[in-house]
Amino acid sequence: RPLQVLRMNLVFFDLDGTLEDSRQDMALSVNRVRAALKLPALDLDQARGLVNRGMDALTNAAFPELIQGPADTASLRSAYEKDYLEHVTDHTELYPQIAELLRKLAENSCLIVYTNKPEHISRELLKRLGVLDYFFAIIGADTFAESKPSALPMKLMAEKASTEKCRAFERVFMCGDTQADMQAALNFGAQGIWCAWGYISSRPEPPGDFFAQNPFDI
Repeated sequence: RPLQVLRMNLVFFDLDGTLEDSRQDMALSVNRVRAALKLPALDLDQARGLVNRGMDALTNAAFPELIQGPADTASLRSAYEKDYLEHVTDHTELYPQIAELLRKLAENSCLIVYTNKPEHISRELLKRLGVLDYFFAIIGADTFAESKPSALPMKLMAEKASTEKCRAFERVFMCGDTQADMQAALNFGAQGIWCAWGYISSRPEPPGDFFAQNPFDI
């Protein structure tokens, strides 16, 4: 008999500002590295405002006194990521309802994280938060040659998931809280779900197809 193909949904999730709030741990890592380099601490509110732009942008903004070129960015980013990994869940927690949402969705959907955080840090973070096993894959900023808002990582991982799980996905969604998330959804042809509890207070442009006031709206 021909192989039965099970139909289900494919759901991509952003990480920071969608599944969890990691701003405090990332900001504290900035100041620990600055202290180690004999630099004055940044105001924590200022440091928290740097964390949603990708690691290179964060590094350049957090250590401007020491950045003169790409080599400086790479070296300081390495020092920052090492410290942050050691403290990745000191204060970081899942948003309310997220663990239950993931448990329910995983029953009939294939879940993938698509983040601009490095993959190894993202995996460790999700593992410590107890939800890593709900995800088929983790796409970090360094997993493929391109990252958000590119649709290429979504395309490649969707093909892999379809092949390995022998499933044709009926609908594809991207859940996130930023313009990059909604643009990635648009570029891929997925339906974007903007998460209102995230870091961004106003709905981005493009605004996505759906508005989620809380996780269970997804």
